[in-house]
Amino acid sequence: MESKEMIEQDIIVSTNKEYEKVIREGIKSFNNKNHPEHSIFQIYREKGYDDPFGFYALLDNQIIGGIIAHKKMQWLDIDILYVNENFRENKIGSHLINKAIEYCKEEELVGIHLYTLDFQAKGFYEKKGFKLIAEIKDWPKGITRCEFIKYIDNDNIQY
Repeated sequence: MESKEMIEQDIIVSTNKEYEKVIREGIKSFNNKNHPEHSIFQIYREKGYDDPFGFYALLDNQIIGGIIAHKKMQWLDIDILYVNENFRENKIGSHLINKAIEYCKEEELVGIHLYTLDFQAKGFYEKKGFKLIAEIKDWPKGITRCEFIKYIDNDNIQY
């Protein structure tokens, strides 16, 4: 069904799982043929994210902050970093990020990737050496979504 000329087609919106399966299998096949580390891509496409796990700050057996993350394609993806408002001036966020960096070194991960909103922790991540790689304004309207990365072996990385 390969064709270089324009063809008439229908475009539909659907939740059909069989349609989804065709697309997932198609990208899996394409990636496996074209990506230099296709075995990594294959594992990712078959398994998806590693199960989420966390780094937690405890005080008197109470959670006062934490990171929820998962490994993805040799990166640590941080989904959530939260510190209870009563403890935000105690460097708990910094200790959590330092623990995540230590974990990345132990697991030989490339780096850390995350999103935050401009009213959340943009300045915090910049102070911790994360590189802002993208901003999407009005995500939602009036708010900017910020995407950050931090390579673990900074000596070999040029931004």
